[in-house]
Parts: sequence; C-alpha cells; structure tokens
Amino acid sequence: MKNILVPVDFSKVSEAAAWFAIKLAKENNASVKFLNSAEISSVYHYSADYHFPVDSNAKLMIKEVMESIEHQMDRMVKEFDVEDVKVTGKVSPLGLLDSIKDEINESDIDLCVVGTTGSTGLEEFFIGSNTERIVRHVSCPVISIPQSISTDQIKKILVPLDLREIRSSFLKEVRILRKMFDCKLEFVWVKTPHNIENEDAVADELKGIFERFEIDNYSFFIVRSVFPSDGIFMEVENSKADMVAMATHARRGIAHWLSGSLTEDTVNHVHIPVWSFRINRPEKVIQLKAISKAGGTPEYRKIKPMTIL
Repeated sequence: MKNILVPVDFSKVSEAAAWFAIKLAKENNASVKFLNSAEISSVYHYSADYHFPVDSNAKLMIKEVMESIEHQMDRMVKEFDVEDVKVTGKVSPLGLLDSIKDEINESDIDLCVVGTTGSTGLEEFFIGSNTERIVRHVSCPVISIPQSISTDQIKKILVPLDLREIRSSFLKEVRILRKMFDCKLEFVWVKTPHNIENEDAVADELKGIFERFEIDNYSFFIVRSVFPSDGIFMEVENSKADMVAMATHARRGIAHWLSGSLTEDTVNHVHIPVWSFRINRPEKVIQLKAISKAGGTPEYRKIKPMTIL
C-alpha cells in the first residue's frame, strides 16, 4: 500500500478519518491525500440546462468559495503534517463520487478512508450516507471510520462469509489487511434456517482454502440467526471485534433499492470501522463441495405469491 485517499469536509468526522489514515500511512510508508468535493461544476451544469447564464457576480461568488475551501485545505494539510508521511490536499469542482473515482485512477490510490456518521430511518431509506455510496461505487478498498480510533486499537477483525460468494480477490485482500494491522481474523458464517450444509464439512473445506491463500492467525465460528444482518450485528457485539471486513457486490438501480446491501447496512449501523472491498462481478466464485453435496429439506418453505382474481 502506497497511496491513501481521505475525502474530507473539514468536520470532526473527517478529521477522525484523517488521523487514522495518517497513522496507517506512517506504519506502511505510504502517502496521504485529502480530497474535498466542492461540486462547483453543478452551478454551470444547472445554468446550461436551463439557459441561465452565469453572470459576473456568480463567477465572483464561485471564485470566493473555491478560495475559501482551498484555504481550509491548506490549513488541514499543515495541521496533519507529520514526520515520515507525505500529506497533500486537493479541491475538486466535481461531485463527490466523480472526484473520488477520478483521484483513484489518477493517483493510483490503494485505499480510501472515509469518516461516517451513518444514517437511519427515512434518511437511510431514501438517501443513504455518502460513505454507503462510496463503498458501493469505488474500485479500491474502503475503510469507514465512525469515531476517533487509532490503528493500534485494531486487534481483531470480524470477517463475515457468504459461502456461495467467496472470491479469490477478497481473500487476497483480507490476507493483506491482516498483515497491515498485525491482528487476528475471525471468520464467521451466519447459518440461517435455509442453510442445510454440514457444518464440519464446511469448516474443514474452509480451512483448506485459507491455507491455500496463506491466511494465518484466524479462527472460524458459526452463528445461527434468522437473518444474516442480525447474526453479524450480534457477533460484532459478542466477539468484541475492532473492525468488520466485508465484500460488497455493488448492486445498482432497482435491485439495490429493493434488497439493499448487507455491507452497506453494516457500514451504516455498526459503531466500529468497516473495511469493504467491491467484488469484480465477472470473477469466478470459489465453489465449496460442502454446498454442492448438501441434501435434505430446508427448515422453511418459500411463500408463493398470492393470485388476486
């Protein structure tokens, strides 16, 4: 890991993410870039769409806003200037996601560290958090930071597994993550009522897979719950984990609106950092024999839709 990106809005939340990134960069001989999305380009886009010219007063206002943001960025870079870490800042006129995506490509970013306050209720249903959108769309791993925390506090990372969606890229990144924090991994499978796989066979097969990917210092647990999200939240509390590591499949459009994403829900609701990695859709799934050989009848029956005459 060489380059860390931290989107900032100069709030206490983004400052917590910045300190976490600085400490992580110092431990890994990496650089840190702060990025602020001013979204000034939206003013020009609006005026072009509705044929309203941007007059001299509006241009002057935009200029003053940009200068103010750049001044805040300069001050933040100086505040976080520490020995052995190269810290830079950039103010982008683009929207949040566009500016982050561009910076990831241009600066060869390896990790994005984002402060988050989460979202609940109607805000979550209709809007979600900025962090949730970043997790869903960016190509590099993302660590969301809900509160001030130091890297040396990360001693145990909880890694929930979906046995039907295990990918090589995810396991490789998890191995890197474990070494980055020099911590223990706790893999967990949330067994819901419809899971009929043999638990011993699953554990043995996963052990072989972890050895193949040279993953060490780990444990594996099975948690029973009706819903995967409930099982994960319960294990976060019971295991006293310091971070959660999850893959996201970046559902979009109506699929995301209807079913959401377990990773994004976790980002919004847990009180510890969440490391997430977006899975490349064409990537082949690691097939478990314990799943293909599973037999029997699930403990629930799918409810058929009602036909109204």
